[in-house]
Amino acid sequence: MAATSTMAASMGTENVHVVQVGSNGSLTFSPNNVIAAVGDLVQFQFNPKNHSVVQSTFANPCIPIQNIMPNKTNAFFSGFMPTNRTITDTKNILTFTVRVMDTSPTWFYCSQATHCQAGMVGAINAATSGNKTVAAFASLAKLATENLSPGESSGGSVSGGNSSAAAGATSLATPTAAAASGGATGGAATTASSTIAQQTTNAAPGKLLGAAKTGFLGMAYAALAAFLVL
Repeated sequence: MAATSTMAASMGTENVHVVQVGSNGSLTFSPNNVIAAVGDLVQFQFNPKNHSVVQSTFANPCIPIQNIMPNKTNAFFSGFMPTNRTITDTKNILTFTVRVMDTSPTWFYCSQATHCQAGMVGAINAATSGNKTVAAFASLAKLATENLSPGESSGGSVSGGNSSAAAGATSLATPTAAAASGGATGGAATTASSTIAQQTTNAAPGKLLGAAKTGFLGMAYAALAAFLVL
């Protein structure tokens, strides 16, 4: 049975659900199914070595949702988050935060190497029974023939797609955004409309993270980071 989110912290009037990415060297999101209300924040905290969070569809677990739905301009992508932090380091944590805008199931995966096929997938508000559970999603991921990041087409080539956190989004730094990313300075929330999941990335201390958010050149840096840290 898929795990559900039980770790939530109150941040003012906002509820924050924490998801550990690659905890203890595992290829997992923990918990792998966050049950959240509209307006809640889901904060991904990254552990070694190098992972990402990419939104997908249920039927295509290891492919960015915008590759399947070209008009989807509000999908989230954390970029690659290379880190060597230890479990006792509670200050230098790379985080990526999204705001839940509705209660429909939202599916995501890690686009590093074959992490998706190895079961590094998760969801927000997935059903805990029936045909569309996280377990069913993971079973589909095992059968995937490729694992893509946004901007990559079939075969792994860069297609000129968006590699930022949200396609078509504009950056907006706010006190709430900084708090949502673990209190880091320089956090930026990205939002394009009232229907997009608001996103915050804590870019420090990731050395290549900023470059990984800025288009074609950024995608090249992200790929280099993935190769070096894996």
